[in-house]
Amino acid sequence: MKKTFKSRSALLLAGVVAASLVAGCSGAKDNNTNASSQPPASGSSPSASAGGEQQSLEPITLNLYSDRAWYSDWTGPGAKRISEKTGVSFNVKKPVQDDGDGKDISLMIASNSLPDLMVVDRGNKMLDQLVEGDYLYAIDELIDQYAPNLRTILNEQYGPELLTNFAESDGHTYKLISGYQTEKYLEQAQKNAGLAPVWLPQLVVRKDYYDEIGRPDTSSPEKFMAALEQMAEKHPDKIPYLGDKSQHSDDLGWFAPQFGVAPYYVDGDQVKSTIHDPKWKEMIKYGFQLAGKGLLTKESFVNTNEVTGQKVAAGDSIVWAYNSTAVNSAPPKDNPNTQFEVLTPFADYMYPTIPRGWMALVIPKSNKNPERTIKLLEYAASKEGQADFSFGVDGTGADDFKDLAEGAHFYYDASVANDYFPQGKPTLTTGFNDALNNDWGGTWKQAGLGEPIMLVTNWAVSNTVFWNPADEAKVAYDQMMAPKMKFFPEFDFKIDSASDFGIIEAKIKTLRADYMPKLVFAQSENEFETLFADMLKKAEGLSVDKLEAEYTRQYAILKAK
Repeated sequence: MKKTFKSRSALLLAGVVAASLVAGCSGAKDNNTNASSQPPASGSSPSASAGGEQQSLEPITLNLYSDRAWYSDWTGPGAKRISEKTGVSFNVKKPVQDDGDGKDISLMIASNSLPDLMVVDRGNKMLDQLVEGDYLYAIDELIDQYAPNLRTILNEQYGPELLTNFAESDGHTYKLISGYQTEKYLEQAQKNAGLAPVWLPQLVVRKDYYDEIGRPDTSSPEKFMAALEQMAEKHPDKIPYLGDKSQHSDDLGWFAPQFGVAPYYVDGDQVKSTIHDPKWKEMIKYGFQLAGKGLLTKESFVNTNEVTGQKVAAGDSIVWAYNSTAVNSAPPKDNPNTQFEVLTPFADYMYPTIPRGWMALVIPKSNKNPERTIKLLEYAASKEGQADFSFGVDGTGADDFKDLAEGAHFYYDASVANDYFPQGKPTLTTGFNDALNNDWGGTWKQAGLGEPIMLVTNWAVSNTVFWNPADEAKVAYDQMMAPKMKFFPEFDFKIDSASDFGIIEAKIKTLRADYMPKLVFAQSENEFETLFADMLKKAEGLSVDKLEAEYTRQYAILKAK
């Protein structure tokens, strides 16, 4: 399956020993909290910041911390080319395992050893403390003082939301976010048949069994159930529907988009937990109805992803809870002449996304040269920088690949127009694309490109190598699924897991996990209704109303933006 730069799990790289995390992050000022909020005027570098002009500067090594274990150590071929062009290298520190809780950052603050730069998960719990504690430079102030063209680049090529949507209460922006679905990104993704990701939840069927019953319409819950029942009657030795426990533990997650269930339930001007959403109850009751006919079994609640994959590969199931990449999977072993196909989604299918962004870049006041740093970011954010960071060495055609270190990794395909590159759509060379398909993570690591060295990433640019508006299958898939995607920025709630609200939220999740199998495998409709009412009663006892009041409060603020 062809992955995109958004495939985080495929990019897990070897970590460094945890003991080295804090020790190597030097260059901190004597007192971060007393540092001036205005960046110092170094006067040591020219005002322009193109990559070529940075090359004339004296080499500098900055200390960079990332909370992602997959981040590179900045020694690969791609990183070296960027350092040769800009004069900037990085001494990288990272955890052995991802540290979204911010334990490393807490230690750095306590030991007064914050680095020059941080590239961390947007949800890292210490980001807000870094802002509130006055440990960071305001990105917008650095831009205005040293790299005004960066503002133009961000506004025109990424979208103005990066500097406006993430501004703090003082009006300044301290976090430069990558992976945020701006209007500009959505426009480009839709234009290039790339808005709908391949991993959207789908119901996948064996083509031979589906053909056998005449390929009936499955675009409603009732029609899908009828088709599944027909196939199960013809193949009683097979598991009718098979998913894994990660998809069904505290929710029937794979059916949620099919029923159009949103992340939260808006009832008038109130925002409530999904347990109060009539659509959510309808979905759970549908699971109960499938189970009552023997079409949904307990295997989907206990099997791991690996076990489910093995059973599907062996030909033990009829319908598989997976995604559109199943069409490229090997046929089931009991019939090498068939294949998997995606069934038509239910008419109410809606995949919700809360646009939050992916990674955040921040510049602590311990930074030894903020002017040089922001000018490096101006280059990194530009089209030239994005090509250097994400694509590698360019060639003249598809067959120019020689090796992972020197490429060519991509070429500009003049036959496919691109809004960012007038010379044509950036396209991977055949050899490099083959290497990625054979070993995704290892290939990026050896080439020293892509996410492992990212500072700021424009997905409207980096994804172009995987978007192909000339691919009829991709265009058809995007036309089918893109209209079924909906974005909910008004649901970007901040609930600290350690707060009272976070504790209530965790308890509600546990409550759902406890009741889900009981509801689905209830012995009668009366028992189902009794259990559902009991679950809601217990949620009341856990103060779900207080949590919903907080959802409503934040919702009103976000809607006002």
